[in-house]
Amino acid sequence: MNSLIAKIEESARKLLVLPPLSKPADELPRYKRFLKVESHRLHLLHRGGASGLDVCRARSAMMDVLIRKLWTSIQSVFPALTGKAPKVTLVAFGGYGRGELNPFSDIDLMFLHADGLSPEGAELKTLAEWTGGLLYTLWDIGLKVGHAVRTVEDCVRLSNEDMQAKTALIEARRVTGDEPLFVRLQREVQKHCVRHHEDEYIAQRLADQATRRTKYGNSPALQEPNVKNGVGGLRDFQNLLWMAYFKHGTRSLMDLQKAEFLSASDRKQMEAAYDFLLRTRNELHYVAGRAVETLTPIVKPAVALGLGFSDRSPRARTEAFMREYYTHARNLYLTTRTLEQRLALVPSPGTSKTSKTKGGKPKRGAAPAEEFDGFRILDGQIHIVDRGILRQDRGRILRAFLEAQKRGLQIHPDLAQLLRQQVSLVDRSFKANSHYQATFLEILNQRGNVAPYVRAMHEVGLLGRFLPEFGKMTNLVQHEFYHQYAVDEHTLTCVAKLDQVWGAETRPFAGYTELFRNVERPFVLYLALLLHDCGKAFPGRRHELVGAELALKVSKRFRLDGTTAHTLSLIIEHHLTMVQTSQRRDLDDPEVIQTFAAQVQGTENLDLLTLHTFADSMGTSDTLWNGFKDSLLLTLHLKTTRIH
Repeated sequence: MNSLIAKIEESARKLLVLPPLSKPADELPRYKRFLKVESHRLHLLHRGGASGLDVCRARSAMMDVLIRKLWTSIQSVFPALTGKAPKVTLVAFGGYGRGELNPFSDIDLMFLHADGLSPEGAELKTLAEWTGGLLYTLWDIGLKVGHAVRTVEDCVRLSNEDMQAKTALIEARRVTGDEPLFVRLQREVQKHCVRHHEDEYIAQRLADQATRRTKYGNSPALQEPNVKNGVGGLRDFQNLLWMAYFKHGTRSLMDLQKAEFLSASDRKQMEAAYDFLLRTRNELHYVAGRAVETLTPIVKPAVALGLGFSDRSPRARTEAFMREYYTHARNLYLTTRTLEQRLALVPSPGTSKTSKTKGGKPKRGAAPAEEFDGFRILDGQIHIVDRGILRQDRGRILRAFLEAQKRGLQIHPDLAQLLRQQVSLVDRSFKANSHYQATFLEILNQRGNVAPYVRAMHEVGLLGRFLPEFGKMTNLVQHEFYHQYAVDEHTLTCVAKLDQVWGAETRPFAGYTELFRNVERPFVLYLALLLHDCGKAFPGRRHELVGAELALKVSKRFRLDGTTAHTLSLIIEHHLTMVQTSQRRDLDDPEVIQTFAAQVQGTENLDLLTLHTFADSMGTSDTLWNGFKDSLLLTLHLKTTRIH
C-alpha cells in the first residue's frame, strides 16, 4: 500500500506542477489526465485481485494528493490580502473521512475555519476565493463533491442537532491545512458531543438502523440486495463500530477482540465479509460506470465475472457469486446482531432496570435465575450453565430451542455461539435418533409459534445440518422475477406467514384462521413448508416432483407412518397446483373442480394445501397478493369441499 501511494505521489509531482503564473482553472486537462491515469491504475489494481479495502484506501489517498496539490496552487494564485491568511483546515468526512472511497463515490469535504471572521473583512474574502477555487476545479474535472464551510462552534451545534452530522465528525480526517484547528475540533466534539450523549446517540442509531432495515427488506438474502444499506450490508458493519465507539471507546474490530467482546475467528469472518462487500461495490461501480448500490439481475452476471466467477453460463456464475454474497452478508448481519447484545447496545428481552446492578449481576433480593437441564433462564433468555453441556448430552442442541419456544425465551448470544461452534455434533447418528426427531417435530407442532425458533436454528447452522434437504437451499438463488428472497429465506418467511394465520383478526390472514384451527397435525404442514422448495437445489427437473421424492425420504428417516408420508409428499408435489388452478382456470367449470379434487385426495389434504398455498404466496411477495387472488383461492377451497 505504501509503495502504491508513493507511485501516486510521484505521478502528482510529474503531472500537477503548474507552469509559472498559471492558474488551476487554466490547467483542467492536466488534472483530468492525472485522474484518468491514477483511476486506471486503481482499476488495474482491482482487476489484479486487490482487496476491496485496499482499492478504496488507494482512491482516498489519490484524492488526498490531488486536493493537497490543488489547495497549494490555489493559495498561491489567491494570496491572503493584507498578508493575513485565515486559519483553514480541509477535513474529509463520510466515506472519504474513513479512507474508504469506492470508484465513483462522492468526496465530502469541510472547510473548517477559525471563528471571528468579519463579514466584510479581507480574511473572509480570501476564504471565499480559496474554497471557490478548489470546489470549481474539482467539479470541472468531473468529481462529485459535497461540501460545507463551518467553524468549530458550527460543528458542535449541528452535531447535537443531527445524528448523521455527529457520525461524520467522529470519523472526520484532516487532509491539509491548519492542524491545531483540527485538533481543537476533535477535542470540542469529544467534550460537547460525545461525552454524556452516549445513550441518546445509540438510541438514535438503533432507530435509524431499524428504519433502514425495514426499507431494504429486513433480510440479508434479498434477490436484489443493496450492498451499502441492505441488511448485512456495509452500513450494518459501520453502524456497529459507531455505536461501540460511543459505548466503549473502541475504534475497530481488533479493539473489540482485545476487550473480549469478539473472538478472533468472528473478527476475521467479519473483516472478510466487509472486504468482500467493498470489493463487490467496487466492481458494481466499474460495471455501471457510476455510483450504484443495488445488485439487479441486469448487472449480476457482469459483476460476478469481474469478481472471478468465470463459469461460461451467466446463470451459473450468478448463482455462485450470489451464494457467496449471501454467506458474507448473513455472517456480517448475525455477528453484528450478536455483538449489539454483548456490548449492551440493545436491551435484553425481559431486562428490568431494577433487576441488575451496574455490573450486570442480579441485585440482592431479585428473583434467582431458574436452572434446568444444563440451562439457565435470565432476563428472557436461555443461557448455558457451562460450555460442556452439549457434548455431555447432544440432545440439548435441540432441547434448547424447544424449551425456549415453550417458555417464550430467546437464545442468548453465548449459547448461540456455542451451538454454532459445535453444530458438527449433529452427525448421521444424531439425525437418525428417534428422540431427537421427536423433539424437532414437537417444535414444528406448536402452531403459531414456530418461525422464530426454526429461524434461530437456521442462524446457528442447525436446521440445515439436521434437515439436510433444507440445508441444500441455504443461500440458493431463485431466478423467477416475482421471488424477492433466496430460497432458504423465502422458506422461513413462508413459515412466519403461516404463524400469522394463528389468532389473526384481520384479513387476509383471518380468512384462514378457522382452517388452521381444524388441522390436527400442524407439524405436517410446517414440515411441508420447510421442504416444499428443496427440489430447486437439483436443477434439470421440475422442483415440485423432486421435492415430493425427497419428502418421502425424510418421512422414512423420521419413521412417519404411510398416511402421513403420503400427505407430506402430496402437498409438496402439488404446492403450485392450487394457485395455478385458482388463478388460471374457470372455477365455474365443474370439470376443473373435479380434476383438482382428484389431485388433492380428501378434505384434510385440501385444508393443508390451501394453508400451504396461502403461506407460500405471501412468502413469495406479499405485495403481489390481493383481495381478488384471495377470493379465488377461498372459492376453489369451498367448491372442492362440497365435492369431498
